[in-house]
Amino acid sequence: MDITFWLVMIVIILSIIVGALGYGCYNLTKKIEVYEDWVDEFRHEVGQMYDRLKMVDDKNLFEKDDDVGFVFSEVIRISKEFNDKIK
Repeated sequence: MDITFWLVMIVIILSIIVGALGYGCYNLTKKIEVYEDWVDEFRHEVGQMYDRLKMVDDKNLFEKDDDVGFVFSEVIRISKEFNDKIK
């Protein structure tokens, strides 16, 4: 076997490896873009939910000393913490 055969084999093997790595990087980049879009949409929805809860709370529809008011205050507190964490 001469040196040309081995050089051609090395070039073919390296081409296959580089192609596989390139495709893997491309595929992962596309998946990351999809997940980023999903996270942005999720952040937007959580922000809207928090704003709607604050709007209901600003109208003083719930008293803080009854059970419903306590639960509503806790829901607002939890949604505020969640909203702060994802921003």
